[in-house]
Amino acid sequence: MKPFPNILLGAALLAAATGTLAQQSFSLEGAVIDSRSSQNLGVISERGDLASLFRAQKTMSFGILRAAGISLEQLPPDVRARIERFQTTNIDAFRAFSEGLDLKDQGKFVEAKERFRRAAELDPGFALATEQQQAMPDVNLGVAVTTRAVLSAAAGAAVDKGKASVVVDTARAAAAIAAGATVVVVNVPPSTDPKKDINYSVNDTGGTEQFLPRLVAGYAYSQRLATGVAVSVANAQEWRGDAYRTGTGANAGVLEALGTSGDFQALRQGAANQPGPGTPLNDGSVAYWGAWLSAPGASATVSAGGVPASAPALGRFDYVFGNATAQMPGTGTATYTAVPGAGSLGVNAGSIQVNFVQREVAVQNLGFSLDGLAFSGMNGVARYDNTTVGSGSAAGTFAARYTSGQCAGCSAFAPTASSFNGSFIGRNADGLVFSSILITGNPGGSTSAGVQLLTRPPP
Repeated sequence: MKPFPNILLGAALLAAATGTLAQQSFSLEGAVIDSRSSQNLGVISERGDLASLFRAQKTMSFGILRAAGISLEQLPPDVRARIERFQTTNIDAFRAFSEGLDLKDQGKFVEAKERFRRAAELDPGFALATEQQQAMPDVNLGVAVTTRAVLSAAAGAAVDKGKASVVVDTARAAAAIAAGATVVVVNVPPSTDPKKDINYSVNDTGGTEQFLPRLVAGYAYSQRLATGVAVSVANAQEWRGDAYRTGTGANAGVLEALGTSGDFQALRQGAANQPGPGTPLNDGSVAYWGAWLSAPGASATVSAGGVPASAPALGRFDYVFGNATAQMPGTGTATYTAVPGAGSLGVNAGSIQVNFVQREVAVQNLGFSLDGLAFSGMNGVARYDNTTVGSGSAAGTFAARYTSGQCAGCSAFAPTASSFNGSFIGRNADGLVFSSILITGNPGGSTSAGVQLLTRPPP
């Protein structure tokens, strides 16, 4: 039998909302494209009153096969029988099922599952609706990764590799992405043509970063304004896969870009990178840190609110990053201590205590050195955000002001005006990216900022 080409099909169903079945009308249109050659194989369309919808649907299905060069007579009897069989003849069930498919295509699996359930309820014999309901994960994808994007990338990867077909289990892909997995591999059953055996990874997209896992990245830098005053900036938060870029291979621990255009964006560009060795976490992943060393003509660029800055106005850019925690622990406590040299904050005393039940983060007597200043007895309490992927941060992001602390070398240290924030990394919140902005009162540069990696003992 002639091999099936990779077909992309778009269809639209338009039906009036009122009136009898005979008065309601529909329009079905399908474009058949061979993705190996981008050749348009034809447009199939059917129109009529809603009472004839299901017969037209079958007519259209066979028209698509013919446009793709697949003879109906060549189909095995069981395959042709399945195609000819009506999945449902209940208009309301079909409408609910179609709505479910549209929601599934948007990555809204929770809502899609409910529409598939409704379709099966309206027509208990609608087996395909029941199958779709059972296949839907109980989680939605965020805007960074949609089912359509996963399918598009899969088809593109298959075509690039000369494949004629591709199989993607989107429900498994969604669940794995939501759980923080880096890749999803779906094996195509062996065929007589070895070229058709495909292992597809959602990260194997030739640089399409939206399929990367979520990252926690913290940064700290200083920028001298036109007035001559130096301003220090620091932050640590969770970033979507399309909002960062890291190096590969020998440069795997190098941060290359962070943020998005029009908002906050940092680009290494020509700046030299000073990397650290990296720290393995309890889950086997690695947290990295380093610094961009900018110079005129070989500088990084940092834009805030669309206003770019580079050397000599832009100073050293320090960073720490690791895989975001997909789901924070719900029980127990943990003590986090600084990894020596892992960041610019220079933490040398104290710890951060975390209560996973109360979601409380307590900074306890931290001591650190920064910009030639010695800070000690730094204390503060925050609560972390524990919302789910798709509706916010899942990596336990927190922020607060210090309640007390001292500074040796500061002109007018204000601990209660100084702030800290952070997010957790590793499968079981094995590490913490912590940043701080300190009000020092020193002339010409009244603030200092730094970022630091902290880790916890194995649970």
